[in-house]
This record gives sequence, structure tokens and C-alpha cells, in this order.
Amino acid sequence: MSLMRGGFGFSPAVAALYCAALVVAGGLGSRPVLGCYSRIFSFGDSLTDTGNYVRLTAGRKPSSPYGAPPYGRTFFGRPTGRASDGRLVIDFIAQEFGLANVTAIQVGAGPADFPHGANFAIISSTANNASFFARKGLDITPFSLDTQMFWFRTHLQQLNGGGGGGGNILSDALVALGEIGGNDYNFAFNKGVPRETVRAFVPAVVDKLAAAVEELIGMGARAFVVPGNLPFGCAPLYLNRFRGAAASEYDARTGCLAWFNKFAEYHNRVLTARLDDLRRLHPDVTIVYADWYGAMTSIFQAPGKLGFTNALGSCCGNQSVPCGKAGCTVCEDPSTYVSWDGTHPTEAVYKLIADGVLHGPHASPVPLAKTCPPT
Repeated sequence: MSLMRGGFGFSPAVAALYCAALVVAGGLGSRPVLGCYSRIFSFGDSLTDTGNYVRLTAGRKPSSPYGAPPYGRTFFGRPTGRASDGRLVIDFIAQEFGLANVTAIQVGAGPADFPHGANFAIISSTANNASFFARKGLDITPFSLDTQMFWFRTHLQQLNGGGGGGGNILSDALVALGEIGGNDYNFAFNKGVPRETVRAFVPAVVDKLAAAVEELIGMGARAFVVPGNLPFGCAPLYLNRFRGAAASEYDARTGCLAWFNKFAEYHNRVLTARLDDLRRLHPDVTIVYADWYGAMTSIFQAPGKLGFTNALGSCCGNQSVPCGKAGCTVCEDPSTYVSWDGTHPTEAVYKLIADGVLHGPHASPVPLAKTCPPT
């Protein structure tokens, strides 16, 4: 379902979000910063976490590498708990809408610390909880979307003074639901579960995401952006792990592992079909699919044209010393690399993804910025 009715005019959901657009400095490039959302509430995993995991694991041995240099070096100049050298997609989205960086829920002390929303994402988080994996015979006890939704309900009650509800707060908020679900597959692959067995997890992962959307709509949310999986067959972690794979396993155009990328494509097809169903069920709700896969694939197909001189290597760390550990190696210019640490993209890649989601072509049915009125 399109957000445009008959090709003319905005849907009721978008019209309800209309407010004055603010033109201030600091948007992506020279574009205006839009002011139509009052808050962003964000859920996800290591691609979205802005500090929760580092707080949750403080004091553990060994310590989390994400709280140590050189993480954060490109933009913040220090580690912030983000699994990258700088900003993430969620940071660029917040910037575009004229909001401060979304504070991790474990970092703030109370409602006053979250004037522009809150981030519930956790590095290593899965969509499904431990009981799901136990039914599959797997001993995986992760942080999950259930944890994040529990935190969100508690936070919403605090914002409402303990009175429940939340419709007024959520009605002009943007909910960023993900990326999440990739770790449901990664953990299983790491334990040697056969590919086709893991592929059967996809409907359950998408069901979990859809259930969260439904619950949030019931609480009053009216605008969502939901990312798909990345082409993890191009991640140095997987390329190193499966170095002995036959030549037929690789995409000749990119050098990526073709099967794993086809797996991500399957997840994304199931997810987009479910989002179509949700749009039909809730025609007054804006749901934008963020095609992170397409945005990153455009890099791997022509890295040089986009300024990336090392598409399949890691900027930070190697097989002997991971990024964030004493003695790790770091490239001179992270902006020329696609991968920061073998698993997570560099800030340069996140910026490209964010621009494609906000302004096209990597969003559907419309770019995210067009859910606001024109200035």
C-alpha cells in the first residue's frame, strides 16, 4: 500500500504528522533538517545500540571491546558503546529530523534525560528469546527484543508519570524497529546449525517483529521505519570463517558469499511482505521499509565509485587481535573501508545507508524524509 492515495496527497497517517519544518544547519550535506517528529524510539542490535550493551556488561571479564579505543575515533573521538568508528544510521536519522542523538536507555537516569526519545537497542540482541532457541535444541541465552520492549513499557509509564497510556507521546514519535533478527541467524550459524535449518527461523523472526509493531501501534505509535538484514555474505567475519568454500559459493561480481546474501534476501522478502500486510491492516499508520541490503549492495558492486578502496577487508583488528583489544591494528582512513571491525560497517557506510533511506532510493513505499511535508 502506498502512502500516497491514488498518487495524489499524503495519507491520513502522514497528514497527522505534519508540523512546521525547521530549517537549521547540520543536516546530511546541505539539506534542511526536518522537525516533524518530537522523539525517536529505537530498538535493535549492534547496528543500532548507542551504549546499552557497554553499560549492561560493565565489570565483566573480559571487558566489552566496544567501550575501548579505537571505537568511536572518527566522530566522537572516544568510545561511546557504538560498534563502529563513529555514528550509526539512527544518529543520522535523528540529525535529519533536528533531534539530538538518541540516548541509550541504560545511560540516562530518568525521564529528563530523554527529551528526544530513547534507544533500547542492545549489541548481540536477537528478535526471539532464549525459549525459542531452547525449543530448537540450542543453548543460546541472549538479550532479546522482549527485553527491549519491557524497558520501553517501563519508560513510557515513567514519561506518563506512572499513568500508562502513551498515545500522546507516541503520536508524533518515530519508531525505528531494528535492524534486529540477524543475530538469531548468526548465533545458530556459529554453533554449526545447517543453513537450511537456520533458514526455517525466518518466519518466526519476522513474526516477532510484526508482533512488536502491532503492540506499539496499540500503544499509539503512528510512524515506523523498519530495516531489513544486511548482505552479511560480504562481512569479513564470514569471508574468513568460510575461506575454504568452493568458488561456486562466491558472487563473481563482488567476491561475497552468495548463499548468505541470498539468505538475507529471503529474510527481507518475508519481512517486506509482512509489512505490506500491516499497512493494509493499519492504513492510518506510516510504515517505511529501510532497504539496508540494497544500500550496501550498491557499494560492493562498485566500491571505487563511492570512494571505498577496501570493500571486503576490516579497518580495525584481524584474526589474531580483534578490534578494541590491546595491540589491534587500525587502518589510516576508515572512510575508505566498508567494514570497521569485520562485523560492523564504518560510519561512512552508515551515512550512505541513512541517506538512501531518508532521501531514496533505499526506502519504500517512500523515502523516510517524505513522511514529513515539504518545506
